[in-house]
Amino acid sequence: MSRFGSDPLAFFSAVYNDVPPWEIGAPQPAMAALLGKYPPTGPVLDIGCGSGDLAIYLAQQGQQVVGIDFVESAITTARNKIASLPATTAHLLDFQIADALRPSLLQQKFGAVVDSGFYHLFASDQCDQLTDEVAATLLPKGRYYLHEFAIEFSVPNMPRQIEAAELQARFTAERGWHIKEIQSVEFLSRVAPPVPATCACIERLH
Repeated sequence: MSRFGSDPLAFFSAVYNDVPPWEIGAPQPAMAALLGKYPPTGPVLDIGCGSGDLAIYLAQQGQQVVGIDFVESAITTARNKIASLPATTAHLLDFQIADALRPSLLQQKFGAVVDSGFYHLFASDQCDQLTDEVAATLLPKGRYYLHEFAIEFSVPNMPRQIEAAELQARFTAERGWHIKEIQSVEFLSRVAPPVPATCACIERLH
């Protein structure tokens, strides 16, 4: 059983019947700042891209971006947003319905993987799998950018707490990773005050 019931797809599809609370109409500021400090090398993969705001932001910076999510309505919304973009930006975007826990199924290598509120949805063992998948997807020296909750809520259907210690234990040199920086930041919402969050830029060694 996941943190979101026996059918996570049904849960998240229902959330996307309205505008989800984490959709703020722009990239999360902390993630945008992290990407500015450590500019990604393309192409970029946005895992759990939702309705595409972060992917669109990256395309506006000139990056070729693939965004994947398993919620069909989220991808439909993301694709609809492309229509209002300049052609020079629109042609850099590709949104696909796909399992973001298994990006290797895309059979494409990326210079960067961005993860704004995806990793924190899963239990530790699933994050082991996700980490292996990201490693298999990145080009040598490719970077994984994370922005996750750093607080645990005592209510159901919420992300889990991701602290620096967990990332330091999982993304080790022995496993082929180099942590460039871990930051204590905030995660914004449309419906509640900002919550404590963890941002990280982690580089693949080979």
